[in-house]
Amino acid sequence: MVQQLNPQQEPETRSQPTSGSDVSRPTGAEDWRREFPYPWDEDEIVTRRDTLRFLLAGSGTLFLATGALAILGSLPQNSSSPITPIARVGELAENEWKVFNYPDQYSQGILINLPGHGLVAYSDVCTHLSCAVLYQKDGMLHCPCHEGLFDAKTGNAVAGPPIRPLPLIQLAIHDGTIYAVKEIAR
Repeated sequence: MVQQLNPQQEPETRSQPTSGSDVSRPTGAEDWRREFPYPWDEDEIVTRRDTLRFLLAGSGTLFLATGALAILGSLPQNSSSPITPIARVGELAENEWKVFNYPDQYSQGILINLPGHGLVAYSDVCTHLSCAVLYQKDGMLHCPCHEGLFDAKTGNAVAGPPIRPLPLIQLAIHDGTIYAVKEIAR
């Protein structure tokens, strides 16, 4: 015969000798309740419905935040780039190049005097993983990190992992000085 226990009622105990000493253990169908006490009255605090509401609200919040960031990213940016002097006219011979800071001290550009084409300037940050590109005498800009190549005349990606062209830096010449005017993302 199985004895039914009331949750407030203490179960029977019996003694079992364990390695020379007597240890009393509860017996019965619900011994685990004493060993692992659990506040049963708090069992229904979080329901499945509450969990689903939380997940739905969290997903909705993430959806709205992503939409807001997408809208903010598509707004035109203020193009108040400073006009910065970067070189003197005649300072670079054909096939020579110079790295300069633009639009601030943390970003760099590369000014190249291409044979038969003249001066061009690009951001020197590779569009693949932001490594610095270097000019090669064969009319290519080389990214040494992953062997990417860009055409020096157009800034377009030619080979390797990069697929986007380099951002163009617009130039102006005034009183024998070459100025970087604006960076144009492409």
